[in-house]
Amino acid sequence: MFTRLPHYAFWLGVLIVVSANAVGAQQSAEQAESTDWLRSLAEGGTTEGQIMLLDQATQGSANAQYALGVMYSGGGIPRDMGEARRWYQAAAAQGHIAALESLRFLASDGDGAALYALGLLSRDGLGVPRDPEAARQAFFWGGKEGHILAHFAAADMLLDGLGGEVDELAASARYTQVLLLAQFALNLCTAEENAILEAPKRRATAQFWIGKLYLTGGGGLEQNAVEAARWFAGAANSGLDEAQYELGRLYVQGRGVPRDLSRALAWLEEAAAQGMTHAEKEIERITGPGGRQ
Repeated sequence: MFTRLPHYAFWLGVLIVVSANAVGAQQSAEQAESTDWLRSLAEGGTTEGQIMLLDQATQGSANAQYALGVMYSGGGIPRDMGEARRWYQAAAAQGHIAALESLRFLASDGDGAALYALGLLSRDGLGVPRDPEAARQAFFWGGKEGHILAHFAAADMLLDGLGGEVDELAASARYTQVLLLAQFALNLCTAEENAILEAPKRRATAQFWIGKLYLTGGGGLEQNAVEAARWFAGAANSGLDEAQYELGRLYVQGRGVPRDLSRALAWLEEAAAQGMTHAEKEIERITGPGGRQ
């Protein structure tokens, strides 16, 4: 939450961060412009200015997004590096050099989430030239720092041969690392049963466990039912019965997806067809004994 602070404290914090991060004339110019944004928006009172700044950032202003990143890094509001990275990434994706350099600074200090963000920018060509090799390296290093999504992205690039040679064995090892990290975060230990899976099947299992982390909040991922449904859907479309069951339940509950009993039953029946008794019981609970009416 934004809090009202004395004007001098707010501006001193912002100017210190801006000055400390200045690297090069073009970046300094962008930072000065961002600072001007803050100053003009805060004229009516610090809290009101921050709210207006958030509104501009949400509407897509790269300068406002960068300014919020600076503020969340400790420049006038309670420090929240998750939010800082999110706004830096949004601005960098639009080509904001100062925001990109801020992500690089965090990454150089071993920030796995910043490395993952840089990998996404390079992989997708957002704000920087598309560079699969650089993306692959960023994901590798992000994984080494324990970032579970970086591990998964690195495995995908190994499996698809993006940014280097295809290496299914290394991809499988990365997907397995995702399983282990997720299960450790959830205080579970069932990875042994996945030891013989080939890379594509192991990928689906990794997607499922990332979905579980998003559903509960864990492993460095914030609870987000929409993201959980998206990851479950990826695994469900690959035929994983556990993911089909979880996705079906989300449709029953209207959690992360619109409530839709028809879709719920379709996914639950897919899981039941593979012998999952939990899915059969859920179908019976929804439709009554005897299945669909």
